[in-house]
Amino acid sequence: MTKALPIIPKEIEQLIDNNISVANREAVPGFTIDGETSKDLDDALWLQPNPSGAVISVHISDVSAIIQPGSSLEAHALSQVETRYLATKNIPMFPHELSEDKLSLLEDKLRLTVTIRITLDSHSNIKETSLHLTHLTSLKRFSYTSADASLHDPSSPFFQMLRYCELWAQKLAWKRQDVGAIGLSSVGGVNLDEEGRILTTPLYHSQQIIQEFMILANTAVASLAEKHRLPILYRNHTANAIAPKSQELIETLTTLGLPELVRQKLQSWLNPATYSPALIGHFALALPAYTHFTSPIRRVADYVNHRILKAVFIEGKDSPYTLDELGAIAKQINNKRTEVKEQRDEHFREKRLNETVNILRDKGKIENLSDKEFSQIIKDSLRVSKLDKIVPEAISRIEQGNIKPVDLYYLIFGEYNDLDRLELLKNQILDYLFEEQVEATKIIQIAATTNQTTVEYIEKTTASGKFAFWSVLEGETTAIPGMASNKQAAKHQANYLLIEGVLDQSLVPPQFIDEDSLQDVSSKTQIVPVETTDESMAVLETEEIDMELVPSAAYQSPIGYLHETLQRVKMKRPDYYYHQVGNDWLCRCQIQWLDEPLIETEAIEASKKDAKTNASLKAIVHLEKFVVEELSD
Repeated sequence: MTKALPIIPKEIEQLIDNNISVANREAVPGFTIDGETSKDLDDALWLQPNPSGAVISVHISDVSAIIQPGSSLEAHALSQVETRYLATKNIPMFPHELSEDKLSLLEDKLRLTVTIRITLDSHSNIKETSLHLTHLTSLKRFSYTSADASLHDPSSPFFQMLRYCELWAQKLAWKRQDVGAIGLSSVGGVNLDEEGRILTTPLYHSQQIIQEFMILANTAVASLAEKHRLPILYRNHTANAIAPKSQELIETLTTLGLPELVRQKLQSWLNPATYSPALIGHFALALPAYTHFTSPIRRVADYVNHRILKAVFIEGKDSPYTLDELGAIAKQINNKRTEVKEQRDEHFREKRLNETVNILRDKGKIENLSDKEFSQIIKDSLRVSKLDKIVPEAISRIEQGNIKPVDLYYLIFGEYNDLDRLELLKNQILDYLFEEQVEATKIIQIAATTNQTTVEYIEKTTASGKFAFWSVLEGETTAIPGMASNKQAAKHQANYLLIEGVLDQSLVPPQFIDEDSLQDVSSKTQIVPVETTDESMAVLETEEIDMELVPSAAYQSPIGYLHETLQRVKMKRPDYYYHQVGNDWLCRCQIQWLDEPLIETEAIEASKKDAKTNASLKAIVHLEKFVVEELSD
């Protein structure tokens, strides 16, 4: 249960109302940029360009001038650790009267501040850092959207200032990325936060300005403390032993190409960031020293660091905390943050699972899920039941080509109660992936990343010089290889065959691979002539389809209808063979009975998909006319 916020003592109210004394404080200009709904505004900016670089000033609410050491307000902050932001409200570290009013850097309101002034050279190197007692009356309260608008509006009084800020923020970002930082960068096609976690929403230009300047201020403060061997609450971030070096890590993430793969890799490589008076460094930001200093209204670590840095660098005193006291505070913060995160995760996990149960009961709700919601429901279904109820909607999305590789991963490797339903889904997945074999490779990459392993390949060459690959995942592969005229296509086909083996449960150890297949050169991209001893059972259709003979249920999804029909009469799914004829594609659909060709149909169209659809329609006609009735009798 959250503790009640303490009452603000009357003497503190009087200090605030009198604004304390500003006689010994420098007046500074500045403006704030925050989210649309933010109320606890604890930092403001100002920038002064010069011929050799720039001076960036970050003005931070001087919370420690108001909150007294040992007070009930401080005790509450140390206990709660940080402001908690919920969907409909927040639980402030300090009372709302302080956090959203008297301490907040509101527009046109005089506030006590601590300014960190950082002098940069033309290459964005820190040349000098200084701390000052200041007072600020904010010139403007920007939201991210209004700041972005002013960035593109030359008539705005802040246009030139924001342009300077944007320029230097970009310089700072480039400098960080040059040394291998992944934090607050775009890697592998996704945006990452300060600690290498994926950001799900795009950033405003002005939001990037704020982030870069806050990192600069926090870095400058940490470097100043390190230089003077002053213990503060450093913000340390580490990678575990299996993580590659930063540049190799970035290259690996860049080649993955899927947010889910990037997220899983980073999760397996990076440790949570922690506070400590012992300096370790910050891996994601590629910094030897980093801290939190810019948000004392909402983080107690910043508040504690303010007390230390003001005492030492402004007042010329000793640190107000011993090393043991700092260690105890760091431990309290780390433990509390872990506890809150676990509670939040458990809350959202239970909430999602309850929603999943309700959705799975209602077919209409499943059909109306967004792509993101559908991906989530697949994962959550595995926690509350099996995947059977997802199958109809999964088939529909596969037929529409509206399915993500991560969705297919869970569908392929998940569990089902109804094996007949799994068989139908299997056919749909394999048909889809046969046309989109690059997706098969992405799925196998997700499987390897999820299981913290790697995909290995056995490479050979066929008698005719084609490339042949067996894809090996967790010690299992297929008997026959993927074969193609170039390596990448052969690998994609090998991964397609591996998925087929997973679904058919036909994988084998690598020592049982079939190298006889290298003697050439049969694959599903070739037309194989039909040879059958019973000509009455083989039908080759080349004429136009008589649509009156096509069942109405087959119009929308001929391929799916054909698979369902074959499954109903206990027959194997059809094989499709392709051949390019000029600019068109010929598709041959072959249905077997007792391992002998029963029906073969052909269609030539401008695309593989259309050729496959029409070949399936022709097969349906013959199946309905010549086979289904006989087998049903």
